[in-house]
Amino acid sequence: MDEYLKQSKRKLVMWFTRTFKPIMTHDELEPIMATLGFIGLEPVINRDEISWKSYVYSGAHSLIKSMSTTERPPIPRLPYPRVDGLHIYTYRAFLDAINFYLQKYNISDVFHIRGLPLSQNQDQNRNWCRMYNENIHYAYIEGTLDRTTIDLYEFQENSNDDNSDNTKGEEIDHHREVIKNDIFEDIVNVVDLKDIITQ
Repeated sequence: MDEYLKQSKRKLVMWFTRTFKPIMTHDELEPIMATLGFIGLEPVINRDEISWKSYVYSGAHSLIKSMSTTERPPIPRLPYPRVDGLHIYTYRAFLDAINFYLQKYNISDVFHIRGLPLSQNQDQNRNWCRMYNENIHYAYIEGTLDRTTIDLYEFQENSNDDNSDNTKGEEIDHHREVIKNDIFEDIVNVVDLKDIITQ
């Protein structure tokens, strides 16, 4: 690992909220996606020689028909085979695409993103980049952030800064804060033991 990674020592990982377990590969993710109504497609290699696996929603046709939208619906996708150590924008694009179909008020009830230490064994042979965003000190795998995703989320963040009174901007900003709070703030909830253990 290079000097930056020795200092950073952290990566972002998607967690399944119900079991509070990190999801490292598509083998772990696909059964969860199936319970949500998504079917995994075969991985496809893009022009950067990175494999991506996409998921299609089984009820997409009727949902999109009822929305009467002309926009192309988003496709949830992540690099293959590992899904840990990605850029925050890549995770946001995946969660936003899922939530387009599930239409949950708070997607972090299903998945959330949080940091994990880099593993000396699993992560040392991967090419890492520094994540430049506010005061974030995480690394992400090179090639797992495409230009379209960067443009989308940087445009949204810039629009939110310019149009704070815009209702749509407020919705996007609220969604960003929900995910951001799950990632970057150490929130502790104290619960009485009697509320956890049922008799």
